[in-house]
Amino acid sequence: MTVSMSGGKALARMLEAYEVGPMFGMAGFQLLPFYDALHEFQLRHFLVNDERTGAFTADAYARVTGRPGVCDGTLGPGATNLVTGLVESLNAGVPVVALTGNTNRLHAGKNMTQEAEQVQILRHAAKQLIRIEDGRRVPELVKRAFAVATSGRPGPVVLDIPEDVAHQEFHCQEGDFIAQSEHLEIPAFRSRPDSEQVERAAEELKRARRPVMLIGGGVHLSRAYEALTEFVDLHKVPFAHTMSGKGGIACTHPLSLGVFGRYSRVANELIAEADCLLVIGCKLGEIATKRFDLIPKGVPLIHLDIDAQEIGRTTPYTVGLWGDAALGIADLGSALGDAPINRNDYLKEVETRKHKWRRRVDNWLTSAERPVNVARLVHEMNDVLPDDAIVLADGGFAGHWTGLLYDTKTAGRGYIANRGFASIGYGLPGVIGAQMAAPDHQVIGLTG
Repeated sequence: MTVSMSGGKALARMLEAYEVGPMFGMAGFQLLPFYDALHEFQLRHFLVNDERTGAFTADAYARVTGRPGVCDGTLGPGATNLVTGLVESLNAGVPVVALTGNTNRLHAGKNMTQEAEQVQILRHAAKQLIRIEDGRRVPELVKRAFAVATSGRPGPVVLDIPEDVAHQEFHCQEGDFIAQSEHLEIPAFRSRPDSEQVERAAEELKRARRPVMLIGGGVHLSRAYEALTEFVDLHKVPFAHTMSGKGGIACTHPLSLGVFGRYSRVANELIAEADCLLVIGCKLGEIATKRFDLIPKGVPLIHLDIDAQEIGRTTPYTVGLWGDAALGIADLGSALGDAPINRNDYLKEVETRKHKWRRRVDNWLTSAERPVNVARLVHEMNDVLPDDAIVLADGGFAGHWTGLLYDTKTAGRGYIANRGFASIGYGLPGVIGAQMAAPDHQVIGLTG
């Protein structure tokens, strides 16, 4: 059956098919048919005063739900204001679909009001930029946008729509307005690492008596929480996390070493003394490696990541495992078998060091000084917040303090720090996005 509608209305109808949540942006003439259609398809859209905050809000919403966040901007400054938020999502692997209105193609390049080379600008801030040149292709290209945003290492996709495409009527097929169910949330598809490499990794771990697991933000993209916790419980591997990886396993787990890298409780010294490192979903970037100087040379390193380009990018590896974190860690656990490895002395040492650190900083965490220091503030948060609370830290030292001292009590996105770009200004819009994503949870934001 053939139906006729504007390109903007077709866009709204496809977003309805993908069951998108709240959208964030600022209306402009180029996309007016899209805005007109939102009510018809019962889509929620919230106006923002700055498109960057719309991108940040969509990013936080996506992190909590695992579903692509949606934001929009109009021609020129609206589109370019999205750049900072999109780069955050790109660097952090967060699925976002950003809609941008563009000039009428009949007059493009003729000094149209607010015109900019926005396609070239935004292309480098997104995983992919898709320009819709024909309204009949709206269903196809929206499907493409959601596929790219949710597959492999997730990321933001820009859909750029010229004014004339959004306003003109086109004939489409009724059956085209159907979503691909695999692309409603991340991860869209899961892939397993090569079995021979998994066996090699298992042999390295079997020989290890002082292994450390390093967890990055990729564990959230895979939702590998159950698999990771089961692996640690069975094979007794102490683990540390980046700020982005916090919550991959509950921070209160007995084998948690806390954050590693620029800031550390006990993790850095144990990494320096490790005889095997298992890295999962972590880019091993500057902060995590103390400017690439933390990871000891000559120690076997197993690197599991969904993005093959990240394996060995900054740090030489012994075994590379290209695939999904949840499936990869499950396969590695199966290859290790159920026979326990005796690491009792090592685990006792880990516990002793954790207690020693806690005694050393106790006065700092419980200080009665005025004004209240940040360490005590975060310590009090650990004591009073419910287990399912979500703490969101803005860029800068709000993230550094909470990254070091805040403890999640369950596995999951109980902590969010915008470490993809670490832009200051994420805090308030991020809290709004997280609260809209989890209305029944207590959400706390730290900024300043």
